[in-house]
Amino acid sequence: MNPLFLIPVVLVIAGVCFMIYMNKKHQEAKTEIDLDVERTKYETYKQELLNEDFSQLKQWMKGKTIDAFTSASVPQSTTNKVQEILSDGMKNVALSAIGVKLKRIETDCFWALSGSDLHFFSTDTVGELDEHIVFDNFRIEEAKLQYGGILKSQLGVYSKSSEEYLPKTHIITFNIDGSPLSLEIHDRLNYVPDPTDILNLKKQLMTRAKYQVAGEKFVNILQDKFPNLNLA
Repeated sequence: MNPLFLIPVVLVIAGVCFMIYMNKKHQEAKTEIDLDVERTKYETYKQELLNEDFSQLKQWMKGKTIDAFTSASVPQSTTNKVQEILSDGMKNVALSAIGVKLKRIETDCFWALSGSDLHFFSTDTVGELDEHIVFDNFRIEEAKLQYGGILKSQLGVYSKSSEEYLPKTHIITFNIDGSPLSLEIHDRLNYVPDPTDILNLKKQLMTRAKYQVAGEKFVNILQDKFPNLNLA
């Protein structure tokens, strides 16, 4: 038998063994992280991430305080609404003015709560600031909040076993001169593993924990400031 025929078989076996090994290491690393303990470090992680991984938010806020922050996204339904408004002659000028800024939905977006203002940031394809929209306390006091489930745009990208790492969302709907505008609030910051850390599972999981701890407090802090956003 030509030994070259054995190479694919060896590669398959090696791949399976590597997957089993990495899964075992993943489970071991998970047991070393107690998320409840990590949650007690919220303030520390918040400041650490604002100073390091998400320092651009401080720059974009131009000196304004950041009481809480997390990732965001634009629901497909909002994108459809924007397109309908644009094709309908921009009947609602106020909604159109905001909606035009929300056409790009595949790039990173963020929320930042500062005092009584809610800041929404969208980025371009290289991570630079694209649009900055501010919803003041009057807009927020008329807004409604509902649970939106797992972020739908990411379903199918991950395996079933990785669903625990997918962001869960709340949908905040603003009343813009009588027309609804909905945006998504994530329960964690968007995490993209550094290629250099691909084999460092403990570091990956620790970073994921920090991103979750920092992001999941956002809705609670927002609800404490605006009781009208408490879920029924």
